[in-house]
Amino acid sequence: MIFYFTATGNSQYAAEKIAEATGDRAVSIGAALRSGSYEYDITGDGYLGFAAPTFAGTLPGAVGLFFDKLKLTGYGGQFVYGVFTCGASDGFESAALYTVLKDRGIGFDGSYELVMPDNFIVWSDIPPKERLGAMLARADRRLDEIIAAIKSKTPGKIDARAPRQLYMPLTVAGALHADGKCTVCGLCAAICPMGCIGRDDGGRPVWDGSCTMCLACLHRCPAAAVQHGRDTQNKARYVNPNVKLAASLIAASP
Repeated sequence: MIFYFTATGNSQYAAEKIAEATGDRAVSIGAALRSGSYEYDITGDGYLGFAAPTFAGTLPGAVGLFFDKLKLTGYGGQFVYGVFTCGASDGFESAALYTVLKDRGIGFDGSYELVMPDNFIVWSDIPPKERLGAMLARADRRLDEIIAAIKSKTPGKIDARAPRQLYMPLTVAGALHADGKCTVCGLCAAICPMGCIGRDDGGRPVWDGSCTMCLACLHRCPAAAVQHGRDTQNKARYVNPNVKLAASLIAASP
């Protein structure tokens, strides 16, 4: 089984490709948080994987919330690994996952870094299309190498240092808002892993709880109406071109 957390689809793409190659099951952490599904049996599975983006050099806060509630049975002898998508470096993310698993009595066979387009546009910009294509092609080649290592159970990077922090802290999403382009489609609320997007009297989104700053709402808004203060105005959005939203989430949008 491979658990993955995704906002723009990079980690989803990696997890689904790995699951297909290993005959494994891919489980969305975001969907699990929304549905309250925390019990999983991995008896008979050959692998236990975790795929996640790098948030401020460590694991996303949503992943921490999931780990706090996860009830895993059937662990014993699986090859345990992490795959971390990042714009440049996975920082202390490998050390964070090593520590989390160790505290749960689960071994760790190492992690693999997968550089993909950086899409935290609060402080950066999406690369132009020609660069995006080249970056995704390189990522595919690297992902093939990672899949080969996992299938052969070749250990990855094991970082036993004490991480600066296990998870990026959750925050109140005060700067996130919808501008006048909002069509009140409801997709942002349907896909939010934290369930922190409510509605005002006119049906427009209101961010009213703890946020993991994944920016899924911002990047996946079909009208590009979701903004983070003034930082994201007139900036390009990004969704991995090789993944699709689950039909159940699209259907959930009123």
